[in-house]
Amino acid sequence: MRRAGIALGVLGLVLLGGAVVHAQPDSVRAALLEERGFSPDHSPRGALWRAAAVPGWGQFYNRQFYKVPLVYAGLAGGGYVIYEMNRRYLLFRHANLYAIGRSRENNPYEKFRSDYDQAIARLGGESTGGNVSGRQLRRLRDKYRRWRDLSIVGTGLFYVLTILDAYVSAHLLTFDVGEDLALDLRPTGGEPLLAYDSAAPEANAESPISLSPNGIGVRVRLRF
Repeated sequence: MRRAGIALGVLGLVLLGGAVVHAQPDSVRAALLEERGFSPDHSPRGALWRAAAVPGWGQFYNRQFYKVPLVYAGLAGGGYVIYEMNRRYLLFRHANLYAIGRSRENNPYEKFRSDYDQAIARLGGESTGGNVSGRQLRRLRDKYRRWRDLSIVGTGLFYVLTILDAYVSAHLLTFDVGEDLALDLRPTGGEPLLAYDSAAPEANAESPISLSPNGIGVRVRLRF
């Protein structure tokens, strides 16, 4: 298990810091890029800034054209959710303001009357609002505001992931997976271990051999 732990640590360095294993001099990297049809000055930093400037440009720069529609589909979906949650938030915010102003002789929020009627209709009440309390309107207002804010955060995180994807993919363009690189994962445990009685060696041949189970784990072998 100790050897397996060391091997897992090495594997983590390979996956998280790939440059430790496959780093090449600039001349070698340029040759690999030209061999694969890229410009010799193609760089991860260039992919990073392109992806940050225009969504999908970094993926296009890396010639991963199939990713570009996915980038725009994800951003479009996030944008639609933000728009819809914000629209519902404003609807119930205006309805709540109109409900507050109804107690006054001249309602200062009379312009929100249509929003109030629409919100009441969504809640199944009458246009008079007699069956809907201000607490319900405030609760829905706060709910949609929270969902809108979470949608903004989620869409922003998705955009950051597209930038990181372009940067990492540009690094992996010259990742060389040769025949000498191999990874072998095998489960271990449950194998019987032979236990002999050292005090009575002559009894080992006559008495049954006692067995003890080995621990359960995973054996990792990494070859370069």
